[in-house]
Amino acid sequence: MSTVSQVDAIQTRIDAGMQPIRNWQARRIGQIACAAATLFLAQLYLSPAQWFPETEPLHLALVLSIAALGGLLAFRMLTNRPLWLGWRSLALGIYCTTAVLSPIWSVDPPSSIHGGLEIAKHFLFFVAVINALTTPKRIRVAIMLYAFAAIVPGWGTFWNWWHDELLVEGFRGRWLGVLADPNHDAMALVAAVPLLLYLVTVGDRYWKRIVALAGVPVLLMGIIATHSRGGSLGLAAAVVVWALTSKRKLIAGTLAVLAAAGVFLWAPASFWARNETIASYEEDLSVQDRLMAWQVAERIFKERPLLGVGESAFLAAWTHYAPIEYGDGQRYVAHNLQLEVLGDLGVVGLLGMLVFLGCSLWSAFRARNGEMANEARAVFAALVGYLVCQQFSGYALSWFTYALCAFAACCEHWAPLRRVTEGQTATIPMAPLTQSGNAASTSLGALSP
Repeated sequence: MSTVSQVDAIQTRIDAGMQPIRNWQARRIGQIACAAATLFLAQLYLSPAQWFPETEPLHLALVLSIAALGGLLAFRMLTNRPLWLGWRSLALGIYCTTAVLSPIWSVDPPSSIHGGLEIAKHFLFFVAVINALTTPKRIRVAIMLYAFAAIVPGWGTFWNWWHDELLVEGFRGRWLGVLADPNHDAMALVAAVPLLLYLVTVGDRYWKRIVALAGVPVLLMGIIATHSRGGSLGLAAAVVVWALTSKRKLIAGTLAVLAAAGVFLWAPASFWARNETIASYEEDLSVQDRLMAWQVAERIFKERPLLGVGESAFLAAWTHYAPIEYGDGQRYVAHNLQLEVLGDLGVVGLLGMLVFLGCSLWSAFRARNGEMANEARAVFAALVGYLVCQQFSGYALSWFTYALCAFAACCEHWAPLRRVTEGQTATIPMAPLTQSGNAASTSLGALSP
């Protein structure tokens, strides 16, 4: 045997001996990445730095995001596997690339630079979640913690309203951090309601059902306290869709009726008075200002149809595109997701966003008959309710949009689907979890926490 062959044989034996160590390292690093991504999802609701200002210098969100992304990269290098992105990420990439490049043509380059960086963070967040939650168990744990964390701002919003603290417009409750705006607060709470309802009906532990059952009325109280009209419509859509798509329709219908009864019983007169203005929008100044913002978006589209005025530059463009009587007065955001993206990034950005959202809805709907059927149906209802809210309180820089879309992608990609063929149920295997190869093959399924 030649010297070269002997060296190759020795190296092969060394590599084979090192493989168990690499597998152990990959498993631990994968668990760390999953835990960091899950905690990041939960802290979206908790806003710990707002509770405990002394923790703000620690930048917990930044640390968690670095741990998740760094862990994923290390895991992929150890297992010699690429990151999973999927076709939806191509559409999201178009939207994000347009936003990042928008300072080139923006009417307000500083705002567009900041907005483009924020959207780039959202893209990395989405990639981290869909590559960290790679097993049904991980997905279920992440959804549970995400939903349970929403109980905190739900109670906090109601508490602030009840004690006349941090009110907006003198009567609207709100939470802290990214949920300091009542409309955004209501949107985020609406997105968690179907997830808690799902845990009430199919939770595998009694304590989970008890916490979820106690959390639903808390979220309803928080949504009512915001006095958000878009939140009211989104809540109705989310609960109805969840009840109609749920496997246990009798239980789901009963819970939906109880939720509606709770709203009717708890909601104060100010809540109903504000929601009644939906029908009489001609006399409501807030609605009129919102319609004016939509007209501004329309004028931007006529002049800059392809690329818009630049990411986060809608307010800067207000003076130029608003009617004379509004040009020097109060400026308003678009209050509609599609119009906001259309004004900021034009048809190119809007197309990327719509395809991304459409793929996410389809993923959740397609996974409704798979191993994670209950989770997928709840995520689908949460997405529908959240997007209904987005029609009236547009907020493109929303972490919650990407969280729900990531849950939808995970439910479809990382769990088996089932299809009916000739009266029989067949199982469609999940995406391959092993990397073929010599002794270096590693199973992602083995990395469940």
